[in-house]
Amino acid sequence: MNAIEAGSAVECGVCGKKTIVSFVTDRQGTNAYDLECLHRNAVCPTCGSLVKDGSDSIFEVQPTCRTCNPSDFEEDDDDG
Repeated sequence: MNAIEAGSAVECGVCGKKTIVSFVTDRQGTNAYDLECLHRNAVCPTCGSLVKDGSDSIFEVQPTCRTCNPSDFEEDDDDG
């Protein structure tokens, strides 16, 4: 993946829409990408894809990749 910067066209790791990076912030040494679709993304350290930032805090970044860590999404996939 090429360098991602403000204005870059990307596919959101949360909603899957093609969108634009509004701004990039460094949070504890890891970049977080705030997108025009209003989702915050990060780069998965394993596969390099843009994925959901699963952190509960705006001061941290926790890349949450459905492909590399499907167990992180088991609760979201439950029907009950």
